[in-house]
Amino acid sequence: MRQIQWQDRFSIGVEMIDQAHHRLFTIVQKIMELYVERHEDKFACEEGIKYFKAYALKHFAEEEAYMREIGYTGYLDHKKIHDRMRREIIPALERELCDSDFSTEAVQHFIGVCIGWLTGHIMIEDQAILGKNTGEFLPPHIDDGLSVIHAMVLHPLRKMFGIDVQYVGRFSTMDTIVDAQYYELVYSAPQGGRLRFIVIIGEELMLRAAGLMFDIEFYSMNEIVRFAIREIAQCLIQRAAACFGEGAHAYRLEEDRFLETGEYDETFRAQTPQYSMLFNVKQECFALCIDRISEMD
Repeated sequence: MRQIQWQDRFSIGVEMIDQAHHRLFTIVQKIMELYVERHEDKFACEEGIKYFKAYALKHFAEEEAYMREIGYTGYLDHKKIHDRMRREIIPALERELCDSDFSTEAVQHFIGVCIGWLTGHIMIEDQAILGKNTGEFLPPHIDDGLSVIHAMVLHPLRKMFGIDVQYVGRFSTMDTIVDAQYYELVYSAPQGGRLRFIVIIGEELMLRAAGLMFDIEFYSMNEIVRFAIREIAQCLIQRAAACFGEGAHAYRLEEDRFLETGEYDETFRAQTPQYSMLFNVKQECFALCIDRISEMD
């Protein structure tokens, strides 16, 4: 497997921050090389993960200091994302690694989450520090569907993967997505109730998206691909939640999981989503469905 490649589109234009991001990618690549590919001892992997954590926390502190220095208006929301990585995501990954005695699956989970989170965070949140996403993530009126699509889905995907994504129209169960994977995210709303997002994407397109993100060819699904794509989806969906009348970080992820086909079919029978959008990437499609769900559901 070729190395995960740092790509120019990840740069935000601040040398200190770009160098730290580059270093974090390199650390994750080394963990992959040592443990997943060469199957070296647990100690090498454990030390690599400790180093990643220490370096990530140092980087967060430096990036936050830079944001304060330039008077970045999105500082508090950005810091909340760092805090969640510090206090929730990394500790949860560490517990899983320890409980499984650093199993291959747990290490793959760690790698997928870290690379997916870094990519989504850099391309969506960090690019905004210097105003590179200005105008793209302004919350549109909820009844302005095209603004939702362009602001919350198309622009970040095009930048993140360097591919042309086109909006096709409304998605229905009659539309065919070959070898579909159904990823459901449920967010708790500030004023009560919840928002549900379901991403419907074919396995081949998932592999291609992961390949573009890692600059590696994947021929079959594994935990690295699954969790990397999951983190990317969470970064995008968190922004899309802002279309429902609150800030992007007012909604908290309550649950996320991959649905079985029968569960997905039952969800559609029970309630037609408020928004259902179909997108095209060359010859393949994916869909995004969004709806409100009551406390009774």
